Amino acid sequence: MLQGVGTRQLPLLPEAELLVWCARTDITDELKQRIRKRVQESINWSMVLDMAEYHGVVPLLYKSLSTVMPDLVPAHVLATLRQKAQVGSLLNQSLAKDLVDLCEAFEVRGVPVIPIKGATLAVLAYGDLALRDFTDLDLLIPKQALSEARTIILSQGYERKTTNGESRESHTHEGPYHVFVKKRPLSRVDLQWVMAHQHFAFWLDRPEFWRSRRPVMLKDKPVPGLSSEMLLIVLCVHGSKHAWELLKWVCDVAELLRSQPNLDWDQIVSCASNWRCQRMLYMGLSLAHRLLDAPLPEGVLTNLKHETEVQALSHRMPASLLKNYHEGISEEQAGALYFALKDSWHERWWLGVLLCRAHSQLALTPPAWFRWRTSLSRMARLIVPAHRALTRLLSPTIRHAIHRWVTHGI
Repeated sequence: MLQGVGTRQLPLLPEAELLVWCARTDITDELKQRIRKRVQESINWSMVLDMAEYHGVVPLLYKSLSTVMPDLVPAHVLATLRQKAQVGSLLNQSLAKDLVDLCEAFEVRGVPVIPIKGATLAVLAYGDLALRDFTDLDLLIPKQALSEARTIILSQGYERKTTNGESRESHTHEGPYHVFVKKRPLSRVDLQWVMAHQHFAFWLDRPEFWRSRRPVMLKDKPVPGLSSEMLLIVLCVHGSKHAWELLKWVCDVAELLRSQPNLDWDQIVSCASNWRCQRMLYMGLSLAHRLLDAPLPEGVLTNLKHETEVQALSHRMPASLLKNYHEGISEEQAGALYFALKDSWHERWWLGVLLCRAHSQLALTPPAWFRWRTSLSRMARLIVPAHRALTRLLSPTIRHAIHRWVTHGI
């Protein structure tokens, strides 16, 4: 198992280890023996069930336990898992039907669309619609096609989702996510052209994504899908965006690597480098390989050996599976993780400036695991007072221009 020099293996909870061993579609004989041994030890099954639901791996856990050792698992545990897996399967089937209908509607209107994650990911990576937990439909569209896409979604019986106290008319078209819901049956659609988070953005409306579309069979009908190479990058960026909070996001990467053995790695690494997300890619690969034994070619393993910092950080996620949660990296600390995973010194410290300008708690009191905590804290002590003074002195127009210049640097 890959482990760089200086990395420290942070121990998982026993229940978390069982979950990790079972959260895969293919279990080796050696792993089966390890699972059977662990199940015969003292296990908090209530914790296992809670973890599986939180991390979105109930279908995989049920499949593994019911196949490997149904005689050793308490009957009520298997019954609970079976019921939850069946409910999830029915929801997936309903969402898959809605997705097929939506893709057909987009095709009729001539509007490009690519479903990402969700149903198409379940089929492509897991080989079974029922094995991947998802609750909504994420649709990648060209940004300039937003108005047409909204019209199509509304014509299919969806309504624009509004927040408390916000009228439907108050929505603008400036945000990166446009969410629609249909109540009967319950279905949620997110229109996206950028993957965004606080202090983070990754553009999805790329020519490479549209050029590399491939059909994915869903309900015996083809729908558009990302190529496996582009999908792998998206999954690794998405997981890093959320500090790999959920195990299912690691499973997505691992299962895609298992199901697609002939990936074009030159294309993957080249695109990740051009899009400035190479270390996020390596983070996802490191987690999938270390936790779930995902296969990687020798050349990629060699590159990962040189990414010792990425490996060290990967041992801290998912944080909720660790024996000591406080040693992990939580999603609340994602800004510090983005900083650590920037591909260059320049990008890293531009983000540092942005965190300081925002008076982010991450800049003022960085987490203990953060390598640059002293440097960033010193920068914050200089920038924060200066920013407050300039805010009082400069006009809103000048402040807005400075904000746009700094943000563009990220």
